[in-house]
This record gives sequence, C-alpha cells and structure tokens, in this order.
Amino acid sequence: MKTIVQEYGPIYGEPVNGTVMGRPNGSVYVPHSNTITLNVAAAYHYIAYHSADSVRIADSSGTLAPAGQGAKMIAEAQDLASVMQLQLYTDAECTVLAAHRNAPAGSFNNLYRSISEAIEGLTDGQTLYLRAQLINNGVAVATSDVITVTMVVP
Repeated sequence: MKTIVQEYGPIYGEPVNGTVMGRPNGSVYVPHSNTITLNVAAAYHYIAYHSADSVRIADSSGTLAPAGQGAKMIAEAQDLASVMQLQLYTDAECTVLAAHRNAPAGSFNNLYRSISEAIEGLTDGQTLYLRAQLINNGVAVATSDVITVTMVVP
C-alpha cells in the first residue's frame, strides 16, 4: 500500500499573494482588524493658519511643510468604504474638534499638509492635538496615537 501526500490549495478566505481565495475577481486581502497610524516628522509638529478657513502642518516659523512631509496616515481596513480622517483638537481628551480633513473612501495611504474647516480662536503657542481615525458608516473603527503640536502665528 502506498500513501500519497498532496497539499491542498488555499482554503476559502485564506490570503494568497495579496488576494483572498473565494472572493470574487481576486479582490484585495482583508486584514484581521482595522488599524490606522499617523506620522509627522518632529520638525513639523506645528500648526499655522493657511487661510481664514484652514490650517497647515508647518515648521516652527509657520512655513508649510514641504512636499513629501506633513501628516501621513496609513490604514488597513476591513471595508473599502472606510474613510480616513485627520483631526485637530484643542484638548488632550480629543473632545473639542477644531478641524478635520477626510481622505477619499478606499484610500488608505495619504499625506496631508493642510486641514480645512472653519477655525477661529487658535492662539500663538497654544497646544493642540492631532490624530487620525478610520471611520466606517460614521463610526470610528480605529484611532491612531495622538501627536501634540503647537500653534504658531507667523
């Protein structure tokens, strides 16, 4: 009697080369959990007014972060309809939202240098708090660490 050893192919739902077996048209890999990270180079831990209704990621003199710098959000989402949101708060508990900016749905790697919103009353030297959230159907499903930034009025 002979024993034949044969490996089975991928099981339904198992990731293979970036696609998932059993999903139509070889759709993208679905992570086990929703995650989001926010990175800002230390030299750009400042916020400055850009116009009457927006602020920008800046250096200590209030100069806009150069191309390739700024707030970089990277997310893994279980749903392609999820949206990344860059948020600026006036309090450490992140309850008073000063400004936010949404990334397009399904776009999970973005770099932003400005944040649009109606912003009033931010003062020079004020401590602000920057974070990113992954939002699905209006509900936050992942939140980044908070980065402390300083308001500069050039």
